[in-house]
Amino acid sequence: MMDNHVKIYLSVLLFLFSYCTTSYGQTADTALEAKIWKGIGGKENWQKARYFMFSCLGGKGQHFVQGERRYLWDKQTGDCRFEGITADEDTLVVLFNLKTSSGAAYVNEEQQEDQQATTLVEEALSAFETDANLLFLPTSLEGKDVSYIVEEEKLIGSKRFKVIKLQNHKTSFETSVKGLLYINEQTGHIQHWLPTQTDQPIYYAISGFKDIGGGLVLPTRFSGNDSTATITYPLAAALVNIEAHKFNRP
Repeated sequence: MMDNHVKIYLSVLLFLFSYCTTSYGQTADTALEAKIWKGIGGKENWQKARYFMFSCLGGKGQHFVQGERRYLWDKQTGDCRFEGITADEDTLVVLFNLKTSSGAAYVNEEQQEDQQATTLVEEALSAFETDANLLFLPTSLEGKDVSYIVEEEKLIGSKRFKVIKLQNHKTSFETSVKGLLYINEQTGHIQHWLPTQTDQPIYYAISGFKDIGGGLVLPTRFSGNDSTATITYPLAAALVNIEAHKFNRP
């Protein structure tokens, strides 16, 4: 029979091994997350930033406006302004709040009523969700509802990437995110993204990292494996302030 002292010694060793393994795993995760934040300019800069202006081109399903669609967003209040040109060449402005999903719509500065207004607000909300999910993707590890697992490295072409299996039910831009992030461990930049929220996920290669002000750097080109899904961001900027009327009148 095994001596009791030996049993105790082995138990202590097993505990220490388990503790060190767990601690190492947590340290590795924290270090990788820190690199991602460093890659976009730091978590503190993201949390301090309040106003954003950006525009988008391309993307599947964005057919209720043509050409470039533009946004102003107050990260603190959730207020947002959407601008675009309809298929009938009309000027469209939708003012809405991400936290309440309520808003108003204007076509050629004329306020829309009833179902037409509701439809346009829903369309603008949906467009924002799609466009913000990509532009602000590197910040989606933030929040109390986030969970992620660091998986094995993956080789794409001749490059190795750290892979994070991510799920966040409520990001700071008020949407949910779920999928696989492929991270360049040297730069902390997310360079591939496979969302898994739909039955037919689109794989994106990410590039065009741009200094948007406020110490922040964000990706501005998402090349889909389906070319019709590719989205670019000609304009992306963090602003010190925005005129208040931009969120309450066209």
